[in-house]
Amino acid sequence: MGRMKRAQVWLTTAVLAAASVGFGPSGPGAKVTKEQLDYSKQMFGEGEAAMEAGDFATALAKFQEGYRYAPHLHVFTYNIASAADALSDCRTAFTYYRMFIDLVPEHPKREEVQARYAELEQSCELDQETDEVNSPPEQGKQSMKREDRAAIRALNEAYGAIRSTQQLYDASKNKYPDQPFNKHARRKRKDAKKVLKLAGKLGVEVSANDFETLDVPGSEKDACRTAERQEKRIIEALDEAMEHYDTKPAYRTLAGARRAAERAAFAFDACSS
Repeated sequence: MGRMKRAQVWLTTAVLAAASVGFGPSGPGAKVTKEQLDYSKQMFGEGEAAMEAGDFATALAKFQEGYRYAPHLHVFTYNIASAADALSDCRTAFTYYRMFIDLVPEHPKREEVQARYAELEQSCELDQETDEVNSPPEQGKQSMKREDRAAIRALNEAYGAIRSTQQLYDASKNKYPDQPFNKHARRKRKDAKKVLKLAGKLGVEVSANDFETLDVPGSEKDACRTAERQEKRIIEALDEAMEHYDTKPAYRTLAGARRAAERAAFAFDACSS
């Protein structure tokens, strides 16, 4: 089956999957406003129309925007990967197929996605030493510099969000011992160390002590609500970082931190209501 045809078939399945959950949030800690949900649905529809018209670049942008507004609707990873695959953007396709495999455990096309992921793992040219996807040598130095700056900023944002949240949990755990602040503070500390180590391997400068300090809220429910918002902030920052760093080591680190943030968001959602 050709890449374009494959993308169209996968898109059809994704549309059915999205419809089956009513286009609502799916997953732990999912709380989005009606406006966000409506906008996400609009982006999905526009992305679908662009795919059918063969405008895969527009479809990719629409699906990515929709996923940002409904970060727990993981079927979007399916559409993003399909659009990127149709564009022969193996970096993005590889990353989002992997996310789909990890985040959507039950899906009628799961085996087909796994097979395509394995194909990309072999066909996407990798530099054996850096494990990074090679780029054509003449893409324009200015464009590469902008991409480099965006990538560095994204990794710093992710690290800062994790460290800021860890600090908040450390400050909250004694005041609210009945809530899981201590448990998730330990996990955030672990994730922060892994991201910092990843940054070192990538040659990215990350300031270990440059992060926002948050005040502990005055009530237990407010503390849980703040924690849930922080976890969603982490998820968004990690998604952005994964757009730039899609090597296997980077994916393992960033996706692992993302899964932990989803679990924590679910835990704090439970104590915030």
